[in-house]
Amino acid sequence: MGGKTHQSQPAVVRQPYFFQDPIRASGLICALLLMFLRDIPFTLVLFAIGISQVNAIAMVLDIMGSGWTTKWGRRARTSVMTNSLAMDWANTSVCTLVGAMLLMRFFGPPQLTTALGCLTLAIGLLPDIRFCRILLPADPVEAGRVLERGWFFRDPIKLGALCALVVISVLDRTSLAFVFVSMALMQINSILVLVDKYLAEVEVKREHAWVPSKVARMLLARDGQRLALTLLPLAMVPLRLGTEDAVARWAAVVIGAIIVVPDLMRLAFRMLGFVGLAPAPAKA
Repeated sequence: MGGKTHQSQPAVVRQPYFFQDPIRASGLICALLLMFLRDIPFTLVLFAIGISQVNAIAMVLDIMGSGWTTKWGRRARTSVMTNSLAMDWANTSVCTLVGAMLLMRFFGPPQLTTALGCLTLAIGLLPDIRFCRILLPADPVEAGRVLERGWFFRDPIKLGALCALVVISVLDRTSLAFVFVSMALMQINSILVLVDKYLAEVEVKREHAWVPSKVARMLLARDGQRLALTLLPLAMVPLRLGTEDAVARWAAVVIGAIIVVPDLMRLAFRMLGFVGLAPAPAKA
């Protein structure tokens, strides 16, 4: 009975609103305090640092070894993994920005804290807006089909990667430097846990077995591509800090094109087929 109920519930219900997610809610509260408090008490420092450390623990509370993505059934595995990855990624991003705000209040221009705080609030509240809630069907099996064969604008990870690339490309270098220091000092554990949690869940299809490189086989899988897209923005931060802005922005454009162009081409061919302009298949 319990199994039937578990299977019938939609996977998207697993995404809590921000006030139901202790990590995200704590991060947003901490961001507001860092924005508006004139003096930073020591308890707030401990609060901000503690959130970043607890985030790594929270990511593994709902899993029991490898294969945890199949607890909703094999056909719902993709939607379970994608929704969980999206929420963990959002929480890690919020914690990173909170750490950057804390460092900026002590060692940087405090006037930039408000801008980072607004960005933190935007990232923390973005999963709760109606548009994000209706991206995928409520049924986990149908959501898995959309993620396997759907468009980039139905994939929360791809949309999040595009937003992250835009933010990193336009953020000022001072704020970006504090984001990098926060990421390097406070979020290493969370990043390692994120990779370890999802890397073992990437399934390589049999048709990709001919590829000699294991990394290449994983990147050919859609789940592997989603995991890579969560890590690319982390690599874009030091790239932009260590190179000219134009280099990093062109890299962001190339990554964005890799995400968007294949679906645009597929959409164009479908439209051509719909109006009868696509080339007819050759007769046997």
